Amino acid sequence: MFLMDDINYLNLGGFTINYEDRAGLNSSIRILKDAEKYENVSLWGRILGVQKDYFIAQCWNDDIFDRKYFYSTDTITWLQLPEITEEELKDISQIYSRFIGDPSYEYQLPNPVQNNQTQLDDENQPQEKEPINEEKRLSGVIKMINYDVEIIPRGSYYQDRLKKIHFNYKFKGLSEKEMIDLTSYFHFRSGFKLSLDTIEDRIDIDQSIDIFDNIEKDKPDGTWSLQVEHGGSTITLKSLLWPGYFFFHTPRTAMRQCKFGSMYNGYGIKNVNLGIML
Repeated sequence: MFLMDDINYLNLGGFTINYEDRAGLNSSIRILKDAEKYENVSLWGRILGVQKDYFIAQCWNDDIFDRKYFYSTDTITWLQLPEITEEELKDISQIYSRFIGDPSYEYQLPNPVQNNQTQLDDENQPQEKEPINEEKRLSGVIKMINYDVEIIPRGSYYQDRLKKIHFNYKFKGLSEKEMIDLTSYFHFRSGFKLSLDTIEDRIDIDQSIDIFDNIEKDKPDGTWSLQVEHGGSTITLKSLLWPGYFFFHTPRTAMRQCKFGSMYNGYGIKNVNLGIML
């Protein structure tokens, strides 16, 4: 997630936002926060469309995993994205064309096949699934990207005795050695449980901060591209599975605060051929 104050770090990922859009986002995100009465609002990213692009904002209160998402095509007006079912998510994962930029645009899905027999309607014709509109597809793609590639540095969040996740305001950043080690970066998603394999993989287990899967064993090998920037003061990670996902981290020094964040800026299409490419 990106705060607008950190938007200059986008240049490290090769992303640019023009002055007009930046000014619009700065103003409208604050208005969105006040209007929806959320404690936290940040820019999730941008999905590029043929006609228009979608800017995505995420909002949450106490529970970081209970986020609501809003989209804008003009950086001024924000509309909330709908919730989707698991069945709709499966259908959305089968769409590989570019986004149009029209929330009402409908994608026709393939006919369902069960037990190797095509279901037939009264006229003995294959039944068609209900189409998925682009607004729902947008919601589904955000959910998939979050699950697959949203990451944080180890120690930036902790779990209390009641198993509640909190941001660690005392986090000073990773060391130079840790910054270039993929085991120092965690998938930011709920549901992780320590196992024997996990404990064997981690020499120094701290059950308060080792609360997510690290990305070192992500398959296929080479799915993450790690780069050292600014003379070693900043690390960037880019996902090859979801091209457009970008993460940065710079630790605290006497001259600057610790910062980290991520953003998606791409076509919203998963690289299903990554295993072949690598």
